[in-house]
Amino acid sequence: MAQIPPSLQDLVNRFNQVQAQLQNVLLRKQQYEAELREIEKALTEIEKLPQDAKIYKSVGNFLIPQNRDAALQELRERKELLELHTKTLARQESLLREQIEKLREEINKELSRLKGSVETAKGGG
Repeated sequence: MAQIPPSLQDLVNRFNQVQAQLQNVLLRKQQYEAELREIEKALTEIEKLPQDAKIYKSVGNFLIPQNRDAALQELRERKELLELHTKTLARQESLLREQIEKLREEINKELSRLKGSVETAKGGG
């Protein structure tokens, strides 16, 4: 069985690394999007409450009282931060997908080149 040339092995290793990075980015993005949906639900429900409604915030194993406006402000700030993170991850996802496509093309070129040189060696032998 023929040895895989180091150049091809390097490309495959890089491809696998970028694939792993993409999976990590997608997972984090999915987690942020889920948290965003939860925050949006919470904002909608809290905004429906009267100004003097009792609201409690979960902190560890405890429920801490919090006023409505402070809760809304905290949720809006967290939502803004998560939206920023999500946009950043979407850009990273796009760049990683481009890298994967380029690496896939390079691997295919290398495989075609190797296939051609093997066929030439067999035909010429």
